Amino acid sequence: MGLKNKPGTFLERYVNNLNVSKHRRLILKINYLKGLAFEYEKKYDDFIQNETKLIEAYYIEDLTPLKKHLDGLTKSDIKRDKLIRKFDQKTYWSRRKFKTTELRKTELAQVESLLIKWDQEQAEKKKEYIQLIENKYPHNKIDNTTFIQIKDQVDILDERKKEQYSKMELKGTKLQNNVKVFLKNNASKIAKMENENKKLTQLIIKYNKKRHQEDHQLLDRYKPDLIALQSAQSAGKTVSEKRLDKLENHVNKIETVMRMIEDDHVHLAVNHLKMYFGGIKAINDLSFDVHKGEIFGLIGPNGAGKTTVFNCITQFYKATSGNMILRNKENHVVDLDDYKTHDMIKEGIARSFQNVELIWELTVLDNLMVAAHSLLITSFLDHMAHTRKLLREDKVIRTKGYHILQNLGIEEYAFRSPYGLPYGVLKKIELARTLMTDPSLIILDEPAAGLNDAETRDLANVIKKVNKEFDITIFLVEHDMGLVMSICDRICAISFGKMIGLGTPKEIQSNPEVRKAYLGDDDDE
Repeated sequence: MGLKNKPGTFLERYVNNLNVSKHRRLILKINYLKGLAFEYEKKYDDFIQNETKLIEAYYIEDLTPLKKHLDGLTKSDIKRDKLIRKFDQKTYWSRRKFKTTELRKTELAQVESLLIKWDQEQAEKKKEYIQLIENKYPHNKIDNTTFIQIKDQVDILDERKKEQYSKMELKGTKLQNNVKVFLKNNASKIAKMENENKKLTQLIIKYNKKRHQEDHQLLDRYKPDLIALQSAQSAGKTVSEKRLDKLENHVNKIETVMRMIEDDHVHLAVNHLKMYFGGIKAINDLSFDVHKGEIFGLIGPNGAGKTTVFNCITQFYKATSGNMILRNKENHVVDLDDYKTHDMIKEGIARSFQNVELIWELTVLDNLMVAAHSLLITSFLDHMAHTRKLLREDKVIRTKGYHILQNLGIEEYAFRSPYGLPYGVLKKIELARTLMTDPSLIILDEPAAGLNDAETRDLANVIKKVNKEFDITIFLVEHDMGLVMSICDRICAISFGKMIGLGTPKEIQSNPEVRKAYLGDDDDE
């Protein structure tokens, strides 16, 4: 008897997989087109801004001295002002040097009186210097003929400047019209794709309903066998442990899938998870649910199996037994055991690691763009030929990455290498990189490790912001109990791979088993 939970015929399953793939591809295309629409909306504003800067920079060099002459400033006046500023700068540094030298020799009170005297002497010297400069570079009033000539030059340059602005406005109007046409066509494309997506969603829902019905039938089929085996074992009869475990695991899996299809509040269900390394039971029959939109914490002493849980969920390790059922980012219920590690991003799971894992040779923004590889809609040939489509997609993803950095308050580091940046900033960059994949669930492995108190508080605010503003479920492992208790909605405490507590931060703090295993038992004092 096979124990695979695969409802429907082979053809039905194949068609459903195609629908899911097409649905996912359409979402990527819709997001790309929306990003492209944003870039086109910016195009006109960027054009006007850049052209204005060029025009102003081109004419400012010629117009500025001429307008100064019209205001009554001659070359002698400009030279005189420059020399006086230079004298003031020299006096400032001389005063600092004098003060430093005197402080080494005399008391502070005496230095103050010496500085007053020094300032008075310098004021007299400045008066003499100004008189000398005014005699050498006297103010010569501009005669009417020269004034008219300068005025004519300024008028000519102003007229040319206006002509340049007129040309810019004409180009801008054409560009604006092109942008409007593109946005209109783009909107119709998006609407068409969204309608197609709705149809695919209905087909997938229909398949899931059929799956739910067949799950009931499978449950009715397997449960009597399971009960019979359990009864035989209780009666002392010889029963195949392997077959019993396999049947229990499969029944639990069907029940979990059915529960998640009926209740869309559960985001991730870990059920009777076991992970053995030879004779070591790293995880021993662990079960918990992560709810949609919550911040869920996993705590426990060193060696409790926390990171192993993460590695099983993300398929770095294949669990010895048990099941992990996920509601992916398209809202489909999937069994994580059916996927490989590199498939997790497509299903909506992104994770960070205990140590910062960045590409140090790239800029911060380029690190984020690398993470967006799963969002690309361009083909291998587009990348080979560097097509226009690739360049547009590159711009869309770059803008998205910059906006994420802005949202997390670290946009100033966008074009810098990660080398030498504060550790708290590096942790935020890792969090920003996970957001580039459009996840529905982010797994954070000790995000506050190595941070000081101020950086930890700042990171806590960022995690809460990501959870609320991006509507993302956060699942974290952390040793910093202050951080865990301040941001988590619910917490699961484990010790030696087994659950010892599950509930709100307040419930966990008052749990005697948790206090004994993790926080320290008061009786030990």
